[in-house]
Amino acid sequence: MVDPDRSLFEPARVAEHYRRYLQPVLFDPWARRLVSYAGLVPGQTVLDVAAGTGAVARAAASVVGVGGRVIASDISRAMLAALAADLVAEPDQAAAPIDALECSAAAIALPDASVDVVLCHQGLPFMPDRVAVAREMRRVLRPGGTVFVAVWALGERLEPFDSYAAVVRRHLPDSPFARAMAGGTLSMTTGQVAEALTDGGFAQVAATLEHLAVRWPTLHDEARGIAGTPFGPEIATMDPEATAAILAELEETLTGAGGESVEHPLVAVFGRGTAAG
Repeated sequence: MVDPDRSLFEPARVAEHYRRYLQPVLFDPWARRLVSYAGLVPGQTVLDVAAGTGAVARAAASVVGVGGRVIASDISRAMLAALAADLVAEPDQAAAPIDALECSAAAIALPDASVDVVLCHQGLPFMPDRVAVAREMRRVLRPGGTVFVAVWALGERLEPFDSYAAVVRRHLPDSPFARAMAGGTLSMTTGQVAEALTDGGFAQVAATLEHLAVRWPTLHDEARGIAGTPFGPEIATMDPEATAAILAELEETLTGAGGESVEHPLVAVFGRGTAAG
C-alpha cells in the first residue's frame, strides 16, 4: 500500500523528520547522558559543535541556566532553523539563551579562548579532517576548558540505522550512505577518539564506552525515522510504490516476536580532553 504522505522523503523535510522521529527517542537521551558526563555547572559558556536540531544544546542550556550561554553551531541552516522553531514553540525561561551559529566545524566563527566547554554529539565521524576539527575546538576553549565528544562505537550494532542501511541496500545497491555505514566510517573506536583529541592539542585525554538502550513507542515512528537521515533524499528519487515497500519492509525488519517495537542496546564512545594553558 502506498504511504499516504507522499512528501515524507522530500529533502527539505529531513530536519523536520529528524526532530520528530529520531531526536526524542534516540538523541535526547544520549544528549542528556553526554551533558551529565561533562559535569556542566551554572554560568558556563558552552559550544555545541554539529548541533543539529539542538538535543545537546537544549540539555546544556537547562544545566548552565540563565547566567550561562549556549552556542549551537552547525553547517546546516535547516537544522538550525528547526532548533529555532523549537525554542519559540517550547521556551524554557530557566534555561540559558541558545545562539545559533552557522559555520563549519573546521572553521568555527568564534574568537580564540571564548568558551568554557565544547560538546560534540555524533558529529566527529562525519568530519573529513577530525584532527582539524579538534584543533578548532581547542582554539575556542579558554585555558583549562574541556571538550567532550560522543560517537557511535565501531563494531557495535547500531539500530535502527543498521536495519535502515540493510533495507536501502536491497533497493538502492549504490546508496552512498549505506556504503559509508558498511565501511565503518561513521563510527570510531576509543583509540581513534583519543588520538583525534590528542593530535588536536588536548591534554588529559580519555575515552570510554557508554551504554544506553532505547525503544521507539511504535514501529510506525521507528520506520519513518529513516526520513530524518541521509537515506531520505536517496529514497526520494524512487517512485511512491517503492518508498511504501521500503517502509513496510522496515517495519517487518524491526518488529519483535509479538509484532511490537523492541529495545535497542546501543554503545557509544565518550571522549574528553583539556585545553592546557
